[in-house]
Amino acid sequence: MLKRLRSAAAAFAALLLAGCVSVAVEETSFFWPDSRVRAEGVVLGANPPPVGAETLSLRYAGGPVGASLIRAQGAERPLILFCGGNLFRRASAGGSAAAKLLPFGDVLMWDYPGYGGTAGEATLSAFRAAGEVVAAEARARADREGRRLILWGHSLGGVVCAQGAAMARPDALVLEATTPSAAAVVDDEAGIWRPLVRVTLSPDLAAASIPQALRGYGGKVVVLEAGRDQTLSPRLSRRLERELKAQGVRVERLVFPQAEHNDIGRQPDFQSRLANALASSRN
Repeated sequence: MLKRLRSAAAAFAALLLAGCVSVAVEETSFFWPDSRVRAEGVVLGANPPPVGAETLSLRYAGGPVGASLIRAQGAERPLILFCGGNLFRRASAGGSAAAKLLPFGDVLMWDYPGYGGTAGEATLSAFRAAGEVVAAEARARADREGRRLILWGHSLGGVVCAQGAAMARPDALVLEATTPSAAAVVDDEAGIWRPLVRVTLSPDLAAASIPQALRGYGGKVVVLEAGRDQTLSPRLSRRLERELKAQGVRVERLVFPQAEHNDIGRQPDFQSRLANALASSRN
């Protein structure tokens, strides 16, 4: 879920070595809104959506939502709602995201509250509120235009898009290099030390769960696992698959052994394998 989870894991290990047995984890330690990016000197290069992208006028309770729609020429295509990772902004990663997604459909992408063009605070409750507005827009457009709807979440976006899927009921949901929950990230990073440490997650983080959000979901889930992921361990993708299958969700996991956290879409067999997985979601 985190672009910089490795630093959080190092801090966690330091607490263990110091003999601490109780750790509180707040939302502010998970998210990278613009204010934190500026404070920590992170430079996000320019990589906007392609020329011709349509800027949508959407609003939620916290203010305007920055969203773009990218259409490609061709036959009738699915509509893909994309939820990016923790450093995703349309202005700095929209071009790369569009290049990855456009082979599979037209793309609706958006910025999280506190990120890029969306107003508000970077909290899960704000992400959920803005996400519901964007998901409703995607569902309405898909219905109006007779399209299939696909939701696609990368990293942090897996949790955000799963919440949107609970409302929008897409035909398929792609979960790329993500985690079942915030709690699963903590468990995985703690490893063998987990039974010795009491971890208290903030209420919204504790409740953030893809399997919980997808209870009763009848579409197909495609889990994309990056074999060399050092941000969110491949173990988390496998755990996600197990937990979803345990509650009866139809899941296909695609493993890309040479991929790292952000380059599954650049693997040579990515397009062909995912196209096959999405084609079978029609059944």
